[in-house]
Amino acid sequence: MKKINIGIIGPTGRMGSSIITESRFFPNLKVSALCEKKSHPSVGKDIDGVKITDDVGACIERSDIIIDFSSPKSTLNLLDKLKNTDTAIVVGTTGFSKSQEKDFKRLSKDLKLLRSSNMSIGINLALNLTNLITQKMPRDTNIEILDIHHNQKLDSPSGTALSLGEEIESVNKSRKSKTQFTYRGHNLKRKRKNSEVGFSSIRGGDVIGEHTVYFLLDGERLELTHRASDRKIFSRGSLMAAEWLFKRKKGLYTLRDMLEL
Repeated sequence: MKKINIGIIGPTGRMGSSIITESRFFPNLKVSALCEKKSHPSVGKDIDGVKITDDVGACIERSDIIIDFSSPKSTLNLLDKLKNTDTAIVVGTTGFSKSQEKDFKRLSKDLKLLRSSNMSIGINLALNLTNLITQKMPRDTNIEILDIHHNQKLDSPSGTALSLGEEIESVNKSRKSKTQFTYRGHNLKRKRKNSEVGFSSIRGGDVIGEHTVYFLLDGERLELTHRASDRKIFSRGSLMAAEWLFKRKKGLYTLRDMLEL
């Protein structure tokens, strides 16, 4: 069987380095292209015999699938360059603004693309469980979401926290109920509204990622927590996604499609 050629954006970063390491355990995959931003000190060097380039077009040409955990601006530029090519893409980038989100949807049309705010198998099961629990809980349940990450993470709340909130929102929409996302940390000086889904974030140390959804009732509460203890769960998930996506037709997918959730 011909190996699937993988291109990695940001190979010297935390995720890029981890993806390269974990790819060695995927016999059907071959890292064929590595791309960094222009003026990056690693451009021209090589990793495992693959030279790092700053030419995105060349990276696309050498790849069946690109894996991207870069920045919203970089990802949007990449999607634009993927137009009229057969190269697929797995996107794990988070932190898109509302206007960037619109650009993402526009640029991703007619591509073969799998997108997930979190490439962990466990988190994607947690998304499914959040939806299910919300359906079964009383409508006046207070729901709060907490995410904890390392002190270098830029976006807050995390993309995964927002995805968990969107699961709750989708259930409320089916019930024709309103959902108001409220970001804690601001002194709102008012009582909590029943329509609120609250978001809180902690940034510190080297925490890879922890997410908890709190379902709070009078007299009891249910907590659904996922803790990541090793970054390789995200790398493995993205590589599994690449293998799965290679066999699919053009379209927009999520990791939950892969897991048939």
